[in-house]
Amino acid sequence: RLDMVKGIPQKLLAFEKFLEENPDWRDHVLLVQIAIPSRKDVPEYQKLTSAVHEMVGRINGRFGSLTQNPIHFLDCSLDFHNLCALYAVTDVLVVSSLRDGMNLVSYEYVACQNKEFPGVLVLSEFAGAAQSLGAGAILSNPYNVDELSSAISYALKMSDSERQQRHRQNYMHVKVHTAQAWGETFIS
Repeated sequence: RLDMVKGIPQKLLAFEKFLEENPDWRDHVLLVQIAIPSRKDVPEYQKLTSAVHEMVGRINGRFGSLTQNPIHFLDCSLDFHNLCALYAVTDVLVVSSLRDGMNLVSYEYVACQNKEFPGVLVLSEFAGAAQSLGAGAILSNPYNVDELSSAISYALKMSDSERQQRHRQNYMHVKVHTAQAWGETFIS
């Protein structure tokens, strides 16, 4: 969802910095950002939408080519199966929330990963999930563009063994702390 608290402009600036500092990755990395517009009639959200579209255009113009753009920006939702498929093939998920509740996207991402070749979760320290998935994620402050850019770089370059170890930690948490287990604490 395109919302003030999701930190999408910060994520885009960090990705731009990553591309600046890592020219060898420019033809090998793609940021897919799904941001369903919300509150279209609120002026602040209209400004946010314009600013984000401008940033995407600038970054694609700067680092793209006729055959490849570094950012694919989708302002529409994906059905559950396509979203799970996207999570499954994503090497790094960046959750850059400036403040957020639990942030179930990070849980969904962990659940969809292949345990042999898992992706890496870069998680805002301000997302609620940072308390539970922080041990296996790379925690980052989205207000610090340099730090978030470094986290993206570290995640993309991470060894397979470290990816697997981090994923194992997060997957065990997601597997044990289900909605059903939470509900049973009220019944028992």
